[in-house]
Amino acid sequence: MLVFVPLAPADLADWASTGVRDVTGFAATPLFLEAFGLGGPEGEDTDLTLLEVAGVAGMLAHGVRLVAVCETDAAGAEPAEFGAVVAERVAWSAVESLFADDEAGAAKATAARAAVGDTDLDAAWEADEVSDLLRTTELLWHGSSEWERLSH
Repeated sequence: MLVFVPLAPADLADWASTGVRDVTGFAATPLFLEAFGLGGPEGEDTDLTLLEVAGVAGMLAHGVRLVAVCETDAAGAEPAEFGAVVAERVAWSAVESLFADDEAGAAKATAARAAVGDTDLDAAWEADEVSDLLRTTELLWHGSSEWERLSH
């Protein structure tokens, strides 16, 4: 399954350098698909929603929206309605792509993070500042070989 993993820049560098990492991320689980009214695990809408969820989770946990997308087996975790999953010993070679903000998006994410304070994913997801961030910015695609540029 595709797993969208929010990371801090230092965690990205560590994973790429060591070659293996235990990950917590988000995937198109049945409960996620039901909660978001999505038709199936394959599709652009599903991937975009997972990317947005992982981006917001990363913003809350690490202060940045930096997401690695990897193909791996994973087991469900909490918050289940957001498709949270965990996987052990995921090889760096399983990473298919990376997503990160440009400068303008990073500034908006910083402002949204400050506005929502120390809240959980569910409350942040409903906040107007996060809705505005998701509506007005896009995370940019990068190949996995670009990890060094994104790990600063």
